[in-house]
Order: sequence, then structure tokens, then C-alpha cells
Amino acid sequence: MILSLSSLLTLTLLGLLVTVPQVSAATGLVCIANSSVNPSSCPSSPPSLSAPVGSSITLAVNIQGSDSLNGFDIAVQVDPSVLQPLNITVANSVVHDPRLIVAQSTDSSTGIARLAIVAEGYIIAGPVTGNLFNILYKVLSSTKGTAIVFQTGCSGTSVPSTCVTVVNGNTVDPEMVQTATFGGTATPDFTIAANPLSQTVQQGSSAKSAITVASLNGFSGTVNFSLPAMCLAIGCPSWSISPSSVFVASGGIAQATLTFTTSSNTPAMIFNVTVTGTSGSLSHSVTVSFKVVQAPTPDFSMSANPASQNVQQGSTATSMIVVTSINGFSGTVNLSSSAPPLCPSCPTWSLSPRNVTLPSGGSATSTLTFSTTTGSPTTTFVVNVTGTNGNLSHSTTSSFTIVAALTPGTVCIAPASSTSCPSTPLMAQGTVGGQLSVAVNVQNSPALNGFDILVLTDPSVLRPVSDSLNGTVLQNVFVVRNSVNSTSGLVRVAAVSQGSITTAPTTGRFFSITYNIVGTTQGTYILFPVGCSGTSNDNICVTVTNPNAPGGVDPENVLEANFTSTAPPPDFASRTSPSSLTIIRGQSASSTVTLTSLNGFTGTVTLSATITPSVKKGPGVTLTPTSLNLSPGGSDTAILTVSTNGGTQTGTYTITITATSGSLTHTTAVTVTILSRH
Repeated sequence: MILSLSSLLTLTLLGLLVTVPQVSAATGLVCIANSSVNPSSCPSSPPSLSAPVGSSITLAVNIQGSDSLNGFDIAVQVDPSVLQPLNITVANSVVHDPRLIVAQSTDSSTGIARLAIVAEGYIIAGPVTGNLFNILYKVLSSTKGTAIVFQTGCSGTSVPSTCVTVVNGNTVDPEMVQTATFGGTATPDFTIAANPLSQTVQQGSSAKSAITVASLNGFSGTVNFSLPAMCLAIGCPSWSISPSSVFVASGGIAQATLTFTTSSNTPAMIFNVTVTGTSGSLSHSVTVSFKVVQAPTPDFSMSANPASQNVQQGSTATSMIVVTSINGFSGTVNLSSSAPPLCPSCPTWSLSPRNVTLPSGGSATSTLTFSTTTGSPTTTFVVNVTGTNGNLSHSTTSSFTIVAALTPGTVCIAPASSTSCPSTPLMAQGTVGGQLSVAVNVQNSPALNGFDILVLTDPSVLRPVSDSLNGTVLQNVFVVRNSVNSTSGLVRVAAVSQGSITTAPTTGRFFSITYNIVGTTQGTYILFPVGCSGTSNDNICVTVTNPNAPGGVDPENVLEANFTSTAPPPDFASRTSPSSLTIIRGQSASSTVTLTSLNGFTGTVTLSATITPSVKKGPGVTLTPTSLNLSPGGSDTAILTVSTNGGTQTGTYTITITATSGSLTHTTAVTVTILSRH
């Protein structure tokens, strides 16, 4: 059976197909072509192929002008006495690696070659034209007019009742098809098929089968249906077909519905109904089998969810007992459970409610509650739950394994240099304009194999810029989630060890975070936000995973941090413009020295200049003025003048300007080149 649309959608849920938004669906063409003539496109008209008996021929299944796609399921059929399918190749397929071949088969008895394939993690953007796959055939006969077609009788496909399915994520692309012939011009004809060919029918019920008539070799005309005569005995089934005739266009298909109806006393046996389609001298038939079986007795079933689980000493667990109607059962089911053991600290259990009412075709539930104490024995207890209704009785079991309670570890914000947790909350400090790095560590935790942790700061004070898993306690790390939001101040890292789990007690680093210090504060938190469920500590967004822990999560305490920051101290900056001078001997030049107040600096700054190298006939240097008064946020300038005369020694000099105010000193330099007069 060709892979159905529902099967392909199942693959989508497994992550094998990528889903993209559907804007408009272009109807493409899926065709059969001679691979040596049309290796990756469709011919303008259905080709007629030929090859010597005993040789081989390769046919291409191509696509042209299709909407985006990332998978297909296509079956090609030919008379196996003429062309025997040998193998399928995908070397030139538009669905390239990485890809998953879901089904690949060649059947020499039916002449069907089928390939179902999906792209792993990508979409081929439309319009798509190219090769889907190639089929190698051995030529067994030169019979003229042998049709090479796509198998019919499939549903949920790109072409109604034709086994051609092209998918784009969880959407089936619409397509047209173009077939081929082998051995010369073919005689117009039609095929007739049924789907399903056989089915089981309960006494008193009816069943339907879709009868599909498909044009072959350009056939066009009306096909009239006829059915065998029905028996007239009491209990005999009846059958009918609607419509009684269909018109089939050249290259097209048409459908009718065969309906098979039974009564409550129809004999339990197989009835074969042959549908014959006739058009002029052409006649073809298909036989549909209906197996009539006795209507089943109303009943119910029972199950437990979960059927087994771990429970920590001192904790309580529940299992849902599900009672489901079968074959139209309705009524009240009384529930009872096996008795708890009578030993010190042994667990107890109870059912609520103890009876449930089932509607026909429905279900009902009862909760089995299993309670332990801190001293309950660490062993497995199996609770049997029985449901009864009159003579009907069914049971199910739920298994509870009591495990020792896990001692919580600690997840903390710690200094970046540490791989453990401080004894008290970290009190971090910094200066605006600098950076702060912290580590998110774990200490004395139960065994673990992953984590999902959120860290929040005030982004007006600490703005996160990066995180790192360098030095993490996890082995073979796979990063599930990693986000740094400088606007909200939220960092989230989720990672898991692939194939390994740590040894308890576990102490080490999870990850580190680097912040830019952008604001002053007398105190702000670096914390784990709240509002998460199923975590290691109530609703705090810290989840440490352990596949062996109840619920798969370790209990953890948390230790957060406090941060204070100060503004940078008052200072000033010094620069020169230009920073290099070229002077012809006998001339002079100047550079502007600019002092700028930083961080509210105010005061007098003294300027001095020195020249290197110091020679007897070096250039003259003056600063005007030699001191400047700066106000907060302001700036002021002095002029550095360099003078020469006819005897000044040529060469390159460095003039260093030193600006001093109290303990603050800054220097800047001007490079001076003296050239001789030509």
C-alpha cells in the first residue's frame, strides 16, 4: 500500500519534515520520462519508449513547476511481463542528503516500483523542477502499447485516487501527472480498481468500496457498471453501485461507490462482488470481498496511566484508571483494588470514585492514590484494580517503586572563578563602564544529566552580553536552548548530556554569564525568576534533570546574588590635533591640546612639554597657556607651538605633553618632522 497522507504527517510530528507557511500552491507536473532525453524535466507530451528485448532501460520520474516540497511517495506500475523493475536510484534527486528513505521497493510480480523519501531539516523552495528518482527496468517483451503509469487506488494524495503524493511540510501539494508507453503507440483502454479490495463487515452494518476507472492511452468515453445478481433468501446481503455509469476523460479518472449492506441475520461468510465496467467492446472487472462477521458482545477494557512509576519515600503518587466502552457497552462498572500490606510504614492506596458510569463508545476514569511514609520500604508494590459489571470482569495493574528521597543540592550564582556555591549569597561589585562575570553552579546535587535555568537582572544596571558553557559539569553537551536578551535582562540556557549522567553528589559549573555594567545601584539582584512549573524548586525557573528521579527532576535549593555598582571616579582626557607636524626649517607650526572633563571632573590642570631627542639646535617648544581650568562636563584648549630657524637640526622629534591635576596625570604626544629648505 502506498504511504498515505496521514503517514507522512506522522513523520512531520517526528521532526523529519519541515513545516513552512503555505501562501499559494502551484500545481506542478509529475511525469515519466526517458532519463537519457529528459533527465530532470518533463517532455512536452507523453513519450513512447522502446528498447531491445534482453536489454535494460532507465526511466526518470521527474517533477516540473511544483510548489515547494520536502518529500514524496510515488508508485509507478507497468506490465511485469514486458518491463521488469530491477532497482531505484536517487543519486540525482532534488531531495538530496540529508534525507530519509521511508520506503523503497521494486516488485517483479506486480511491476510496481515505489519510493517514499523525506528531506531531513530543509525545504526545496518552489517552483521545483528536477529529477525525483530513476527506475531501471529489464526489457522482457516488445509488446506494443504497454502503459507505464502511476498506481491507482490511493487516497489523500496529490492526484485524486492516484498514488502520487508530494508533500510540503504537513501539506500535500496539488500535482498533475503525465505517463508514458513502451513499444509503440498504445490502444486506448481503461483500468478498473477498488479500494479497499477486501474488508470485514459486522452483521447489521454496511461497507463501501471506491471503484476507480482510469483512462489508458488516451481513452475517453462512458463506462457502464454491472453487478452480479443478489440472492433472495432471508438474511442475504444486498449491494449497489452509484452512479451506475461514469464518463472518463482522456488521461483522467472517474469514481463510483460500491455499497454492501447486511442485516442482523446475514450469514457469517465471505461474499465476493464483481464489478464489471463496459465501454463498447472494452470490458474490465474487479472483485471486492466482504467478510461478514458476528457483531461482537458489548464489553469494556481497563488500563492504568502511568502503569509504573517511582515514588519518593514520604511522597504520594497517582495513577489514572481508565475504563473504556467496547462494542457499544454502557453501564456502571464497580471498581475494587487489592488490599495494602499490613506492616509498619507500609504504603496505602485508595480508589476514587469506586464506581464509574460508561456511555456507549465512551470512557470514564478513577484515580488510584498511592501514599508512602518516610520509612516506607524501598521496594516495588503492584496494585491490582478490578472492574465488574454483571458477568463481565476485567483487571489492570499499576506498579509503584518506592525510592529513597533525594537530598536537595544547591544551584547558585557564584563568582566566575568558582565551581561551587558560596556559603552566603554573593555580594558582587563593579564600576559603570566595566564588566561583571558570574558563574551558575551546582553543589551537592543528586546525579544529573541536564538543566534548564533562567537568570534575570535589571538591564538598566547589568546588561547581559554573552554566556558560555566552557567548563560545564555536563559531558557530551547538547545545547537545547541558549538565549541572551539584553533588553529584558533575561538569560536562558538549557543543555543535556548525551548518553551520560553525573555521579552524586555533583558539584561543578553549569554555565557562566558576562554583563556590561551600565548603571549605578546601591543594590540589585541577580536572581532566578519565578513562574515556571515542573521545576526543581516550586515555581522557580531552575530545572535540573535526572532520568532516575521521580518525574525526572532533581530537588534543588537556590542561592541568588546581590550587585552594587559605583560611577567611575572623576577624571579628564587629553588629546592633540593634529598629532603630527611637518615643518620646513625656518618656519613654525602649532597643534591644539584639548582637555575634557570626565565623570564630573572639575579643577585646574597644569601642562608641560618635553622634547625627544634633546639636542642643542633642536626646535623650540611653547605651550600657551600652561594651565587650564575644567568645569564638570566641559573642555578647554591650549596651543603647542613648535618654532625653527635656519640652524635647527633636521629630523623627527617627539613632543610629549603632560597634563597633571593632583594625583591625576595623562600624557599625549605630537610627532614633529623638520625638513631642510630646498
